[in-house]
Amino acid sequence: MQVTGWSRGLEVSGGGQGVVSHAGLVLLRYLADKTGLTGGLSRALATPRILVHDRGRVLADLACAVADGARVISDFRVMSDQRELFGLVASVPTAWRTLAEIARGGARADRRITAAVSMARRHAWAQGVARHGGLPGVRLADKMLDGVVCIRLDATVTVAHSDKELAEANFKGYGHHPLVAVCDNTGGEPLAWMLRRGSAGSNTAADHIGLADAAIAALPPGFRRKLMVTCDGAGASHALVAHLDKLAGRRGFELTYSVGWVLGEREKAALRLVPEHAWQIAIDGRGEVRERRADDACANSSCAHRACWIEEAHVTELTGLLREGPAGDQLAGWPETMRIFARRERPHPGAQLTLFEAADGWRYSLWATNRPAATKGWLGQSAYLDAAHRVHARVEDAIRTGKQAGLGHFPSVL
Repeated sequence: MQVTGWSRGLEVSGGGQGVVSHAGLVLLRYLADKTGLTGGLSRALATPRILVHDRGRVLADLACAVADGARVISDFRVMSDQRELFGLVASVPTAWRTLAEIARGGARADRRITAAVSMARRHAWAQGVARHGGLPGVRLADKMLDGVVCIRLDATVTVAHSDKELAEANFKGYGHHPLVAVCDNTGGEPLAWMLRRGSAGSNTAADHIGLADAAIAALPPGFRRKLMVTCDGAGASHALVAHLDKLAGRRGFELTYSVGWVLGEREKAALRLVPEHAWQIAIDGRGEVRERRADDACANSSCAHRACWIEEAHVTELTGLLREGPAGDQLAGWPETMRIFARRERPHPGAQLTLFEAADGWRYSLWATNRPAATKGWLGQSAYLDAAHRVHARVEDAIRTGKQAGLGHFPSVL
C-alpha cells in the first residue's frame, strides 16, 4: 500500500490567497515520510488483514498531531478534516482501534515500533553527517567537544487533570513522573523515555539504568563508542554510577559520566579542609571568568586592579581529601576512577542557604565524574569539568519543549 503518495505534486508558495490552518504540519508529516519513519512503522505494524488505513500511517499521523498540540486523541480530526491538504486520513475511531491493536501486541509491538524509530533516526543522522561532515559537537562554555555523543537523563513531573493510568499524587500535585533521555548534540532529541507512576522516586536506580541502556541502544551503532552521560543529583545513585563505570570499562568503548553528588557530612568535613588557594575560579557559559565589579571599584570599568573585581564562583577537587583524608577512604565501594568536585558561588538574592552554607556565605554544589586526572588540554581543567556538568541544565529545555508537544498530556483516555 502506498502510504506516502499524498505529497506528490505538493508545492509551497508565498503568493496564495486565504489561510489553511495547520499547514506547517505538512512539513512534519513529510519529514516522517522522507526519513522512513512512516514506512518503518507500516512494516512494524503489518497485518494480513485488508485495511483501508495503513496502521503505520495512522500512528505517524497521531505523532504529528501530538507534536502539533493535540491534547486528546479526538484532536486527531484536525488532520482528517483537511483532506485537500493531507489526503485520506483515518478517522478518530480508526486511530483508537490502531492504539488498541498496538496495546494488544504488548512488548513485541513495542520492540518493533522502537526499531522503526531507531532506523529512521539512523537514516536522518546519516543524511546530516553526509551534508555537514559529522554530528554536531557538544558546546561546553566557549569550547566545542567533537566526536562525542552526549546523553542527558532527567525526570520531570507532568500534571494530570483526570484519572489517567499510572497517575498518582506526588510532591507537585497529581500526575506522572516520567524519565527522559535526550541527545544534546542534536538539540535535545528524545532518545528514550519511561512513563512512571506519579509516586515514583527521583533516584530509582533500576529506572535510570534501564533508561540509559535504552538511550544508548537508540543511537545508530556508529555513534555508541564515545559517549558522555550526565544526570543531576536527584537521579544519581550508587547503582547508576556502578553501571556507567561498567559500561566505561568495555573494550573499544569510551564513556564519561558526570552526575550530581549529595553534600553530606563527609563532604562538608572535606570542604572545611580545602585551603583557599586550592579554589580555582569558575567560568561562565561564554568561557569568561565569573566575577563582578566591586561596589568600591575605581571609575575605570576596564581596569585590571584585583581589588576592583570580586570572584563569584570557584571550583575544586575533593577526591584526595575523601580518599586519603584524616578519616581514611570515605569512598570505599565506589569506582576507583570516580572523582568528586565541588563548586561554590555567591548566592543570588533570595536564595535559601543551609546552615553550613550560611556560615561562610557560599552556596555549594557537588558532582562526580570519571574523567581521568591525566586528561590534557582544556578538557582536563577543573573550570571546564564544571562547565561540562552545569550544561546538563539544557535538558530542561528539551523537557519544556516535550511538554508543549505532548509529553504533558500522556496518556490520553478521552
